[in-house]
Amino acid sequence: MYPIWLLCLSSFKNKKTQNGFIALIMMLSTLLLSTAVLVINNTGSIYLDMHDKVKGAHQLIQLENGLHHPEEIKQWWQQQENVTTSELMRYRTLTGISHNEKEISNFYAYMMDTPDAPFSVDQLIFAKGSESQDPVPGTVWIPTALAYTQNISIGDPLIFSTEKGTFQLKVAAIVVDISYCSPFATSGRIWMNHTDFQQHFTNMQGTDMYMMGLRFDDYSENREYWESLEETLRSPYLESITDFEGISSYYMITNKMIGFIMIFLAVIMIGIAIFTLGFTISDTILSNYKTIGILQSIGFPSRYITIVYTIQYTLLAFTAVIPGISISYFLSNKIVKSSLSFLNTNSTEMQIHFFQTALITGLMMVLLIGGTSFLLSYKTRFIKPAQAIRSGMTEKNNAKGRQKQTPKNRIIRFERFPFPFMISLRDIRRNNQSSLLIVLLSTMTTAVLVFGFIFVFSIFSIKETISLWGYDAADLSLRIDNPSTLSYQDLEKQVLLDKRVKNYSRFGELNGVIPIDDHDLKKGTTNVLIMAVEGNYDDIGYVNLEGRNPQSNDEIAIGINIAKSLNKKVGDPVIVYMKGQQLQFTVTGIYQAIANMAYTARISSDAVLKIDPSYNDMEDIFLNVHENISPESFIKELKEKYGHSIWAATQRTLVDEVFSQATAILIMPITVMGLLFVIVTLVIIYSICRIQIKKESRTYGIYQSIGVTIFKAKMSIALKIFILSMIGVIVGVPIGLFGLPLILPFILADYGIVKIPLILHWSGVTAAVVCSVLAAVIGAWIASNIVKTTTPRMLTID
Repeated sequence: MYPIWLLCLSSFKNKKTQNGFIALIMMLSTLLLSTAVLVINNTGSIYLDMHDKVKGAHQLIQLENGLHHPEEIKQWWQQQENVTTSELMRYRTLTGISHNEKEISNFYAYMMDTPDAPFSVDQLIFAKGSESQDPVPGTVWIPTALAYTQNISIGDPLIFSTEKGTFQLKVAAIVVDISYCSPFATSGRIWMNHTDFQQHFTNMQGTDMYMMGLRFDDYSENREYWESLEETLRSPYLESITDFEGISSYYMITNKMIGFIMIFLAVIMIGIAIFTLGFTISDTILSNYKTIGILQSIGFPSRYITIVYTIQYTLLAFTAVIPGISISYFLSNKIVKSSLSFLNTNSTEMQIHFFQTALITGLMMVLLIGGTSFLLSYKTRFIKPAQAIRSGMTEKNNAKGRQKQTPKNRIIRFERFPFPFMISLRDIRRNNQSSLLIVLLSTMTTAVLVFGFIFVFSIFSIKETISLWGYDAADLSLRIDNPSTLSYQDLEKQVLLDKRVKNYSRFGELNGVIPIDDHDLKKGTTNVLIMAVEGNYDDIGYVNLEGRNPQSNDEIAIGINIAKSLNKKVGDPVIVYMKGQQLQFTVTGIYQAIANMAYTARISSDAVLKIDPSYNDMEDIFLNVHENISPESFIKELKEKYGHSIWAATQRTLVDEVFSQATAILIMPITVMGLLFVIVTLVIIYSICRIQIKKESRTYGIYQSIGVTIFKAKMSIALKIFILSMIGVIVGVPIGLFGLPLILPFILADYGIVKIPLILHWSGVTAAVVCSVLAAVIGAWIASNIVKTTTPRMLTID
């Protein structure tokens, strides 16, 4: 065993730089893979741990339309075994909220009449402020999702606009409300004192609404309970239900996306690392062919030589894996905390589960490298000592070498080219394996950089493709906050018919239920958020993947996930229950939408008027202005004229408020992934060039002896890498633009997006290409410095 360790130590001592760079590649591969696995595992586990801790709701029931009696529903659920229910919480909805004289543009508030603590479901955790049984009069508790995004602090006053005017309440606490604290939240519960609720909302128009949370001992059995309830009601449950999938979806989406992309790219990087390892071992075997033959001739067994390589690179992998995993802890911790920041409090510090995942990932990497080293070095057993000592290579390679020297076999006449270019082409032709590795490396680095830039840029510029994510593309949105001072008829006369307005549509939402089987309600139902528009869907920018938007009162467009779950296509009939009545529609369109995971539908307002002629619950107005009119100046004029009576915001403002956080979360990990690939490219090419220069030291010595300057020799090496990198770029750019984006639908399909709207930005693509090529050329240029340390006399010594 001693000779084996001696040879291993000799290799470590004599090839410090080469082994160091291989270890760095292994470390970066481990870092990427470990980070991805930790992000995916911990996002779910941290959320679920918190959800269990606060007894989070698995389903939220909202009773808003009077279709079922709230007390009857409450009593039925309270009688069920293995189901915990919250209080029947009374609330009103509100959209006009201001902070520091600035209107909060995109937040739909549920103003809650706070029940007595402790809550049996969805217990609140106080992130900031003093904990108490309920808010004291004149104060409110607000969710972290609202406070952190709007920079609201304890003691700040909030102005609330209602039809009766405005009132002010101070923020007494900022709370983690597990069902309404997800990233991208556009709605949330604001908890009021009972006296304040009575004072400000009892005399308002409309009726009280009720909310109740359900927590199941076994969530998978929830469908059985609903079937039993519907048998009791003798009809489908017609009010709104938010399932656990909908409650938890936005906690998971960004980290699932990051983790999936990281794992995919980690596999690519591990493949590159293994390919590089194979090249290095093969090159080392060829370089030491004669030495191996001598060792065999003096009785050193072939299997020992295989063991030497296996132990050497397994130890190297073990050494590299430890720092890779250690760094992954800090990187994954940063990613997870940034995406779940709304759940973080001083009393509930997030701790990612690290040790077990890291241990398994590290062992997998060590075993993979060790097994690969064994397989690649196994061919040393077939070396023939006599042939190795005589020729220093296999008989096959020796024959190839003689054949290459025959003038008639030369396809390319090198003497026709400038000398550096001639040397570059010669090196590419002679070193097929290393050239292939460089092309592959450049291809994948270019693809990753291009994909990373396009993906982040597309999210950053999502306002340009917002209609393809299921939202409207109107210039601005309006809403009357105080009907007592401004009626819709007045708004129509004074604003909507203004010559600057190109077109407008009124918009409302209501709950609907679609039977899974049109002919058998007992097979279950699907709860659907239905959008009703008075106007034209096309004018305000709604688009479909298939078909068109509804136009008549018997037409409907449905979200992609509804179409999948019900197996519906364009032209199929579908039954929908709305406002307690059954209607039949024809599917005219299927669309994708990230909101509500595409469990939504679109109809004309005329369809609602068929069953409820008095329907007028369309508070939002989407409006387009003519091209020469600035939406910002139009809104400024409206606010100056109508004050708190009207709410208005541009599409750009609304999109930025929802998706700016997604951009902030994605930038760091995507940048890190791109940087890692650039580093790996530079390191591998440095290592390859250094190995080849040492192998061909005599050749470079001959070049110097005939007058080739060191600069020209270095230029020839850099030019070779540039040529190979450009070949990689030609292949890598299409992969980055059209190949790698194909992995995104695997992540986002469950969230309602099956075709990712990406924006091609050629300046960014060019910058990504330049980074990839520069990394390769810089690595080659630095490696070529080894030519300076030699002289023609030293290099040509036999």
